Parts: sequence; C-alpha cells; structure tokens
Amino acid sequence: MKIDRDPLERPDPEACKRLIDGDPALFRRLVEASGMAISIHDKTLFPLWGNRAWTELWGYSLEELLDLPQKQAMPEETVELYWRSVLPAVGQGRRWQGEYVIRAKDGALHTVKGWFDPITDESGEVTHIIAIKQDLSDLIRMREALGSAEKSLNFISDCTSDIFFRLNLHTGLYDYLSPSVERFSGYSVREYEKCPMLARKLVHPDWHGYLDEVMEELLAGKVREELEFQFIHKSGEIHWASQRQILLRDKNGDPLAVEGIATDITARKQAEERLRASEEKFRFLAENTADVIWTMDDDYCLVYATPSIMDISGFTLEELQGRPFRKMITRSSKTKFEEALARRREAEARGDYTLINSLELEHIHKDGRTFWAETMIKRLLDDKGRPCGFQGVSRDVTLRLEAGAVIAASEARFRTLFEDSPISLWEEDLTKLKFYFDELKERGVTDFRKFFYDNPEALAKCATLVTVVDVNKATLSLLGATSKEDLFGNLDKVLTESSMAAFAEEMILLASGGREYCGEITNRTLDGDTIWVMVHFFVPDEYKDTMSRVIVSLLDVTPRRRAEEALMDSEERYRVLAENSQEGVIVMQNGMARYVNESMMRITGYSARELEGLDFVDMVHPGDQDEHAPQFARLDSGEMNESLGSFRILTRSGGTKWVNMSVKPIMWGGREAQMLILTNITRYKALESELLIAHAQMENRVRKRTAELSKANVRLKAEAEERGKAQERIQALTQQLIRVQEDERQRISRDLHDNVAQDLSSIMLKMETLFDGLPDADPELAERGEAVAGILRHTIASVREIAYGLRPPALDQLGLVQALTNLCHDSGNRYGFDVDFFSTGIENISLEFDVEINLYRMVQEAVRNICRHAGATKAVIRLVKSHPDILIRIEDNGSGFPMQESLAKADAEKRMGLRSMEERARLIGGSMEIQTLTGTGTRILFKVPIESARRHG
Repeated sequence: MKIDRDPLERPDPEACKRLIDGDPALFRRLVEASGMAISIHDKTLFPLWGNRAWTELWGYSLEELLDLPQKQAMPEETVELYWRSVLPAVGQGRRWQGEYVIRAKDGALHTVKGWFDPITDESGEVTHIIAIKQDLSDLIRMREALGSAEKSLNFISDCTSDIFFRLNLHTGLYDYLSPSVERFSGYSVREYEKCPMLARKLVHPDWHGYLDEVMEELLAGKVREELEFQFIHKSGEIHWASQRQILLRDKNGDPLAVEGIATDITARKQAEERLRASEEKFRFLAENTADVIWTMDDDYCLVYATPSIMDISGFTLEELQGRPFRKMITRSSKTKFEEALARRREAEARGDYTLINSLELEHIHKDGRTFWAETMIKRLLDDKGRPCGFQGVSRDVTLRLEAGAVIAASEARFRTLFEDSPISLWEEDLTKLKFYFDELKERGVTDFRKFFYDNPEALAKCATLVTVVDVNKATLSLLGATSKEDLFGNLDKVLTESSMAAFAEEMILLASGGREYCGEITNRTLDGDTIWVMVHFFVPDEYKDTMSRVIVSLLDVTPRRRAEEALMDSEERYRVLAENSQEGVIVMQNGMARYVNESMMRITGYSARELEGLDFVDMVHPGDQDEHAPQFARLDSGEMNESLGSFRILTRSGGTKWVNMSVKPIMWGGREAQMLILTNITRYKALESELLIAHAQMENRVRKRTAELSKANVRLKAEAEERGKAQERIQALTQQLIRVQEDERQRISRDLHDNVAQDLSSIMLKMETLFDGLPDADPELAERGEAVAGILRHTIASVREIAYGLRPPALDQLGLVQALTNLCHDSGNRYGFDVDFFSTGIENISLEFDVEINLYRMVQEAVRNICRHAGATKAVIRLVKSHPDILIRIEDNGSGFPMQESLAKADAEKRMGLRSMEERARLIGGSMEIQTLTGTGTRILFKVPIESARRHG
C-alpha cells in the first residue's frame, strides 16, 4: 500500500547559519557524540582536550591524560615518530596521517591510524592541532586471521590431492580451480584456462549422460550432495572421482554456481574391487574348503557352519543347529573342553578377549564311530566391543594323528635300528656349518677347493662347527670307546691324515651343494690301532636346506683291505714269476684268457690276442682229446686243480709239440681264476731220464741260489741296521751339536749384553762427561770426544743387535708366537717390505724348548733368505695347528730360484741355509717342502707332528 507524504521544505540557509552561530556548544556536542577519538593539542602536540571516545581508547580519564607523561602513554618508537615526522609536518602547516602504536592504561598496545590537522590564525601561524585516531587492532587481527586462513587454504590446496572448485552454472566454466588439479588429472590450471571444454573431455564417455543429468538438476535448483564418476587422466589411465558440492544462489534465489571438492577414489575403488573379489573367494573357500568354519552363541550352541561339516561329521547344518558343542564330543574330550573354557573365563574376567583356544577333540560321527578334529576357538565381539558368541575352525586330523602314531613308531624303530645296527652310525648336526658356507658364498667364494687349500685355518674352523648328536653301540665297539662321552672327548685321536683328507673332500662337496660322499679312509681306535673303514656321508632330502640332520656310516673293511693287499702282493708275485718263467703261462677266468706270457706265445706260435680268443681245447692234438676229455671238462667248469700230465698240442704253424700242463687256482683282479702252466717237453720226451737229471740240476741251482740270496739278505739286513744306528747317532750328535750351539749362542749373547755392552756403555758415559767442568777445554778435542761417543753409541747398538740375534729374549720371556711376531715386524721395517704373520691354535700347545728354538730358527733363516735374495715386496707367514701337525707356511712374491741348482751350488760353496732348515725340521720329527720356480716366488711348508713337539711331563 502506497502512502502519500507531503514533500519536505528545505531549511532557510540564513536560519541554519543563525542556529549554528547562535549555539557554539553544538560542535562540542557533535564531537562528543562521535565514535571517533578526537583530541585538541597545542602546537607541540601536548593534549589540551579530548572527547569520550579518545579517553576510552587510552583507558584514562581526561584529567589523567592531560597530566600523563608522553613516554608512559606511547612506546619509544611512537615518541620517536612524533618528534621525527609528526611535529615537523604540522609545524609547517601540513596534514600528517599514518599508523602508530599507543599504550593503554592496562598496558595493552593498540595500533591506531591517526590524522593530525594544524589550525592557523589570521597570520598563518599554527596555534592548535586537531587529532583524530581510529583503533586498528580489531582490523589487524581480522587481517592476520584472514592471512592465516588464506595461507592454510593455500597449504591445503597445495598439499592435498583433492581439488577445490567453483563452477559457474551460467557459463559452464570454472571460476576457481585449486593448483592440486594437476596432481588430480595431470593437467595444470593454465591448461584448463586455455581449453574451457577440457573438463568435459576428461569425463569418461560412459558417464557423459550421467553428468548431463546432474547438470540439469543443478540448473533446476536440485543438488546431489555427492556423486561418483570416471575420468581419463592425462596419462591415459582411467580414474574414479568422488565429488561433494553445494549449490550457490543469487539474490533472487536462482542457481548461480556450484562449489565443491573432488577426490580421486581410484585406490578405494580398486580396494573395493579386490575386497569384493576377496569376499567371493572367501565365500567360495568357505563353501568348498575341507575345514569347517562355524559360529556358536554364548552357550556354545552351533549357529552356523560351512557345508563341509557334513563331510567330517555326517550331520547336516540343520541337524546340528542349536545343538550344544558338548554333545558333539566324546566323554573323554569333554574334560579338555571344560579346562579350555575355564582358561577362557579367567582371561575374560581380566578383560582379555584375545585368547584363542587350540584343542584336539574326539567327536562323534553320525554313524556312531568317532573321529578326531583340531579346533580353534576365538571370541566374537560386536561393534561396541561386547562379546556376542564364538567363531572357530575345525579340521579332521584323524589321519594325521594316525600318521603321527606311525611316525612315532617309525622313529622308535629307527632308534632301535640305529642303536642295534652292526654298522657304525653317526648322527650329526651341520646347521652351524651351513651358516658358515652361506657366509663364505656371500663373501664371493666359489672355488671351495682352492679356498680351503689356501686357508687351512678355515678347514680347521669347519671341524669345530660339526656337532655329533649321537652314535650307536657299533661305533663304540669299532673305535674301542667305553662310552659316548669317552668317544666325544677323544675325537681328535680318531682322525688320521687320510681321514682329514676325506674330511676336506666332504667339506668341499657340501659347500659346493653336494649331499652324498663315499670313500675309504683310515681311522685310529682309542687304543691306537689303525683300521680301514668305508665312510658314507648322506644328507636326507628333508634336511638339505638346513643340514640339521646328517647320517654318517662307517663300515669296517680292514679284513678286506688286508686281504686285497695280500692279493695284490700275490698277483705281483705271480706276474713276476710268469714274466721270467721259461714255461708257458695262461691265466683263465670265466673261459677267457686274461694273461699270456712270452713263453706261452713262443711254445704255441700264437700271439697273445689270438690266444685270448682261442679255446685251449682246440689246440690239443685230436689223438689226445678223448684221453683227457674229463679233465678238460673240469677245466671249463673251473673246478680243476691238478696236473693233466703229458699230451700233444698243435702249434699255429701246424707242428706238434709235447707239453706238460698243470692248473692252479688263483685270485686275479679280486676274483677266482686258473693259472695254466705249460712246459714244452718235446725235446725231452724221448730222453726223460736226461730231463729228470736236468730237472734235478735245476732244483739244485735253485736251492743254491736261494741260499746265496738268503746269505746276501742277512748281510743287507745287518748293513741296514748298522746304517740305521749310524744315522740315529748322527742325528743325536747333530741335535746335541745344535743344542750346544744354541747354548753357546745364549752364553755369547749374555756376555755381549752383560759385559761388552755394559763396558762400552761405561766408556761412552765417560767420554760424554770427559770435558765436564773444563770450560776452557779445546773445542776441537771436545768435538773429537763427541765423535768418539757417537761411534760408541753405534757400537753398543750393534752389539745389542748381535746379542738379540744370537738369542732373542722374546722367545724365553714371551713365547714362540710373540717372538715370531717381533721377528717379522723388525725384518719388515729393516728391509722395507710387508711381512704378514698370523698364528692360530698354537697358544694352547706347550712345546718343548728344542722345538720352539728350532721353529724360530727355521722361520728366521727363511725370512733372512727372503730379505737377502728374493727381492720380494710381501711375505706371508702362517703358523697353524692342523691336527695332527703344526704347519708353518712361508710364501713370498719374490723372484724365486731354480731349487736343484741352488742346492748344488750351496753345497759346493758350503752354504748351509736351506740344508740347516731341512736338518732342523728333521731333528724335531718334521719335514720341509719347498715349491719355487724362477719368477713365481717361493713357498716353504714345515710340518711338525704335534705329539713329537708337545712338552711332556
């Protein structure tokens, strides 16, 4: 409804002027009513008056402000601003405006914006200043909050993978897109700005219709709070997006724009797809698994079970639903079940619902029989964490338990067979050894044969990593041990050189991936007897990855080895006799000729190859075959052990010869055979008497020759014994000579150190103090005295070096290892080359003094030769205990030398370096081996038996 009003009349200007001029307090009331802080100051800016807003800004009353010191009302920087900027400006009649800080009565600082206007009189001189102040504290806080919000928004926009947008519904373009759109779609904001339709192109074609429908709804004022669709990333991959949005309207209420957030939910969609597939798999497994997955209520009554329950129990789910679990198991299993329930009640009373019961219970089948099932039971909790029943899995383990019983019985049988086996059996655990092999492989070792050859200490370490778990009674009997403890404590006595070599081959085989070894070695019984054994080393398939169980068998083959050695001796004797016999000899085995001597070929005229392929009966004259047929039949069967007498044979040329044949059973190649001996009696058939005489004469000659050989053998034995005794005396004298030599060296070393060196030291001291107290002594004489003292100091050092070389004190005081360490260090420093010395295992052996000094002298001589002749830059010395020997290996990278020529030259020049080393090694029961070639360096190996080197008593 429209209201008619009369137009207002404009006031008369003269009336307005009279009103204002007639009431001077009008302006004062106007200033008082103003919300702006207004004050009047003199020309020095001292306050004269201010309105209520001004006093409220400061928090003081007007009287307090007029008397308030300037420095109390304003910080120093504001006072400085007044004097530096404000006063100069208004003093020149100019207006000043700006921001500064004041201090209120409560101490709070306020930022204000001030305007200072100068008031002048008729002459233009400044008389007063009007100041207006506006409190900016709230504005600044809003500005800071806005800046902080803007920074937070920018940070979120830059760091999040979500995008913020504003879509103009009228233009269909984005008014705003956050920079994170590039991480979202692969396209930058600039690319969206250049191509307005880019957003439309990114939407997957299958979703164009859906988004068109959403757009129509938005234009109609209807908004879906969240929608999902697919789009094509710049990389070409198809991604999923979730968009949450709100609708903005203009002042008329019409749809204006959409603001929202878009999130890449590709990973979530893929997870949902995987979850869906997983659920399908779970459902498939649950419905098809042989295990039973079930749920029960709080009273342990069955609620649900997978179809497999019928396979193991014979009942359907409908038949078992609601039935208590206690009625499904036998009476003996109920006790186990109740004990498990008691443990669960105790845990749940403490608030622990994580307990999982694992039980093996005997169940009752529908047909009345029983079966065993392994059951896992856990608590089910609802969304609020409250118990709401039980869930579990049951598996039929009847066959497994039966198999376990069979395995237990099998293990018992294995133990019985193991203990009662007549063959020596060892059970070993090589787990630590497997770890060591893996460590070596990680360090790059591939050729384990070369590695163990170059590093005998590594092989010794392998021996320490073998754990013997058990041995059977046959092992104790074989090795002469009274108990397993007796055997385990003396295993080092069992090993010999051949068993150590076999051990090295076993280690090489195992480290290279092998699992089985077989060979013959020698062992020693604890009584010291040497036996031959066939060792078989086997890693079962189930332990090939860990080697935690290895079976080793030892078969005593000592009788066979001794028989074979005797057989080999016998075969050799047969061969020697046959080769030198004038009679024809053929060794027949399984109807074939295995050996033919020269005399047989001469008698028959056939070659060895022809005789090997010829049946002996075919050579017999037809006229004699019938007479000797039974004997030849026994010959073919291998049962003949007699003489066939005389008969004729046909030679290859067709001639006839009379022969006499005898057959002897022998062993050939480890198997039974027959030796056929043919004597050509053609010439003597008509003159048998002469043949008998000749035979007697031959027997005579054999007996005489045998007697002569026996006498010669006795003489040789006597000479050998005498030579052995002489050698023993020479060795004893040599050992005594070296011991006397060492004693003499020790005496000379002591005399040099205690007498000569001390006397020289005294002379040197006197020479150094000769001119003390004589300030007027001739300088030339003093200089000569100092020179003589220097010569004496050098002489003392040389004497002490000679003394230490004759008898190293470290050997007596610190032992062999430290003495050799000092020797190698001093030699390397003196001659300028690297000496790498390493010792292991020797510290625990107490050596005889003669052994220690000889080992030291051997190494000393070797190092001296390297320094003087080898031209080497590096030497490696290893002192290792490798049962049953002490090994010293000395190698250098020098020029090497032709050993035989050098030894001959040294003998001719009477230089005893190498010979003395060899002799010292022999004196302590050891040996020395030298390997060298010109240009390849030199390697010396000393090997000394531990038993002969160990100190006894």
